[in-house]
Amino acid sequence: MCNMTANRVDPFTCTFCGCLCDDLALTIDGGTIVEARNACDLARPRLVGLSTARGNEVGDDEPALARAVALLQAARAPVIVGLGKSSNETVGKAVALADRIGAVVQVGGPASGPRITAFQRGGLVSATLGEVKNRADVVVFWATDPVVTHPRHWERYSVEPVGRFTPEGRAGRTVVVIDRERTATAEKADVFLQVDPQNELELLWVLRGLARGIPMKESRIEHATACGVSDLKNVVELLKLARYGAWFGGPFAGRGPVAQAEARHQAVAGLVRDLNSPTSRFVAIGMGEAGNAHGAEAVLAWQTGLTPSVDLGAEFPEALPGATSGVERLARGEADCVVVVGDVTLDDWPDAARARLGSTPWIFVGPPESPLAASATVALAAATAGLDEDGTFTRVDGVSLPIRAVRDRGLPTEGDRLVALLSRIEASL
Repeated sequence: MCNMTANRVDPFTCTFCGCLCDDLALTIDGGTIVEARNACDLARPRLVGLSTARGNEVGDDEPALARAVALLQAARAPVIVGLGKSSNETVGKAVALADRIGAVVQVGGPASGPRITAFQRGGLVSATLGEVKNRADVVVFWATDPVVTHPRHWERYSVEPVGRFTPEGRAGRTVVVIDRERTATAEKADVFLQVDPQNELELLWVLRGLARGIPMKESRIEHATACGVSDLKNVVELLKLARYGAWFGGPFAGRGPVAQAEARHQAVAGLVRDLNSPTSRFVAIGMGEAGNAHGAEAVLAWQTGLTPSVDLGAEFPEALPGATSGVERLARGEADCVVVVGDVTLDDWPDAARARLGSTPWIFVGPPESPLAASATVALAAATAGLDEDGTFTRVDGVSLPIRAVRDRGLPTEGDRLVALLSRIEASL
C-alpha cells in the first residue's frame, strides 16, 4: 500500500482500459487527488477528486465468513467465476481455493473463451506494444475505435510515438481502419474501408485469398463482402508492402455475431500469418479489456496448464470447451454454489445462467458498492483491484506491470478474503 501523504506526487498505473498506462503521476493534497498528470479523458474524471484518506469499512464480518464457509463445505459442485478485474496474486489464491474444494474456476469474461480457443487451434503471430512502437510502419484497426475506448493507445503505443525504427512518428506510419462506420479513429486514419458486421468473416477470408494470390471471381467477392474489389486489392497491397505491420482488434475480433468470434480470431491469425514474408513482418494484438483478463488467464494456465475455464473436481485439472465452463454449468443447473470474485457484469451471462443464479446459493467477493453485493446470498466486502491494493496486472501483450494502491479504504483485498475462506475450510478438515 502506497503511503500517500499531503502534497505528494506518486506514480500510478491506470487500469481503466486495456492500455495499462504506467506513466501517470498523481498529486495528493489534503487526502484528495487534485491532479492526474498524463491521465486521459477516460481516467482523469475517475481519479481527480478521489479521496485517499484511510477508511474504516470493515465491520463484524465473522457471521458472513462463517456462512460462506458453510455454503462451500456443503457444496458438491461449486464454481468460481469472475476474476477479470482481479490482480494476478488474487487469481492464484482463487485457484488454490478451487483446488481444495474441487471447484470449476473460470476467469475473464465472455470474450476469453473464443479468443483462447482460436489461439490454441491456430496460433498467433504477436509482439509487445513496445515492439510495435519501435517498428510498425502500417497499423490496422479492425472493428475497434481506440480514440474513444483506449484514448492513449494512439499516442503512446501504435501511431504517434517516435520509435527506434520509426523516427518520424505519425508521419512515418500508414493507418488503416476497417469498421462498420466512420468512427473517431477512422476520421484520423489514412485509409478507411467500411464493412457490414455481418460480412466480417467473409471479408477476412477474402483478404486472405487476395494476400495469397488465389484467383477469385470479382462478382463473388462483391456478393460476399459488399465491398468493391478494387478497394480490397488496394488494402491488401498496402498491407503486403509494410516493413512491419500491426493489426489491432477488439475482444471479439469484430462487431458481428458473437457466435462467429472464434472463427474471426482464427481468420485474423491466418491473414497475419499470410502477410509475413522474408522482407515483411506482421503481428496481431488485441486492444485489451479494462481490468486484468489476460493476467488472470495467464495465472490459471501457469497454475493448472489450462485456461480460461478449468475443472478441478477430479483432483486434477480438466478443460473441455463448454463442459468445464463455470457459467455454462450454472446455466445447466449443474452448480450448487457459486463464488463470484470481482464486480462482473451479469448482463454478459446467458439468460439461463442469470436465472439459475437467483435460485443458487452464491458468495460475492468484491467492492461493497457493487450491485452484486446486495443480491448475493453472502457478500464479503473487498478492496477494488487497481485502486485499493498493490499487486500485478498483465497487459494484453503479456507484459506484467506493478499496480500501486492509490487509497486505503480499510478493506481486505479479494485475495485476503479467498485465503480466509481457504484457511477456515482447511482448519475444519
